[in-house]
This record gives sequence, C-alpha cells and structure tokens, in this order.
Amino acid sequence: MKFTQSFCFLIVALFSFNASAVVFNNKPVEEIIDHPGKLDLVYYDFIDQKPPLAPLRKIKADYKYFYVLPGVVTPSIQSIYLLEHTTIQPNEVVLDIGSGSGIQAIFAAEKAKYVVATDIDHAAVENTKFNVKGHNLQNKVDVRQGDLFAPIKASEKFDVIILNISYPYDEKTQWLWEIHERFFKEASQYLKPGGRIYYQAGWAFNIPKIFAMIQNNGFHVMKMNMVSALKFKREPMVFLIIKDPLKPDIPM
Repeated sequence: MKFTQSFCFLIVALFSFNASAVVFNNKPVEEIIDHPGKLDLVYYDFIDQKPPLAPLRKIKADYKYFYVLPGVVTPSIQSIYLLEHTTIQPNEVVLDIGSGSGIQAIFAAEKAKYVVATDIDHAAVENTKFNVKGHNLQNKVDVRQGDLFAPIKASEKFDVIILNISYPYDEKTQWLWEIHERFFKEASQYLKPGGRIYYQAGWAFNIPKIFAMIQNNGFHVMKMNMVSALKFKREPMVFLIIKDPLKPDIPM
C-alpha cells in the first residue's frame, strides 16, 4: 500500500510531540454532542491550521482527550456508547479490534494488564499509536495492523475482546456481515476460559441476524444495551457475549 509524501510528512510531524501537550495558536470551536448516553463526547475544530497538522481534529471522550488524523473516522456516539458499556477488570488482557483512533484501547489500559489494539487500516493504526504515545501507554498498549485476528499469534489468549467495526445498515452494506461472521467463527480460539466479548452494532432490524450469528458459533448473549438516538439516525447496541454461560463472576 502506497501513501503520499504529504501523509508521511504528517505522521512524522505528529510523532514529534506528545498528544496530551499539543498547543494550537488558534481558538478551538467546541461542539458538545448531545447524545442519549452518560459519557461526554465533545468535538473541537481548529480554524486556520498550518500544514502539516490540518485537518487534525481534537475530541474529548468522557474525561480523556484524543486526536483524529486525516482519513480516520471520528469517534461517534456509537463509540462512546460502547465505552460506556464495556467493563474491564484489573489485570485483564484485552484485545481491541477496530481501534480507529484508540479510544477503547486507551481506556481499557487504565485497568488492564495489557492491551493489543488492531485495525486493518494503516492510518487508523498510526492514529492509535499517536494517541497511545500521547497518553504515555507505549509499554501497555501494543498496536498492530491487520484484518481481524490476522495480527494475533495462535498462542495469545484474552480475557476480553472488544469489536468495534462497521456493520450493515442498508442493502448495499450487507456484505459487511461476512466480516462479522468470520469474527465469531474465529473468536473462540483467542478467548481465555470464561472470557467475554463486547460487541458494538446498531439498528433493531439487525437483532435477529446478530443473535443467529452469535448462537450459531456457540456463544451466548448475557446482556444487551440499546438506545435510540433519533437525532443522529442511530440505534447503538452493545452486547456482552460469552462462551461459557455457567461462569458465575461475569462483570455485568
């Protein structure tokens, strides 16, 4: 995969400073995202930016700040809803698939023993690395590029797997189910006994397909959270999924 010279220059420039200490001369424009979840989501747009930083975007997810590089999807109400309904226990080992700008991985690293964050997109991988460095978590978050479990060694096992990727929302996007089905076919190999999955999806009309896909691969839904965000034309859903329904101490 080839990248333009300007994009490479942007990456080099971004890694020359700490993300948590970025100072812009221009005044940020704050947009508070009024969504139905409990955690804060705020977007900051900067005007009159100078290259190579433009169009770097700053956001606040709950109480942490992140930067979004060009070409990387800005965290949405669905990302913040997933964060709200994901529970990480102290010293757990976590896999975050579809890391994007790194929000799930960085919050997970507060309690987790170790986090592996993956994304198929090169720009997203670099963005996660950038934010990981900004939060001084290089020794706790391992960022890798690849499709689903491709960057994961067969010997690696996780207490928690977080899946945050695109899902079908109309007839033209039905092909995305193939990726979700592959995830559930392979996930068992990488879960520790009693391990769990936090799975982000959306739209009530997708529920029958989601349950069938989960059950056909031997998993069980222990909890489902859903909210209607009509303002954003979204219905975020987060599923807590396990392989062993008899394990008594699942964080709910």
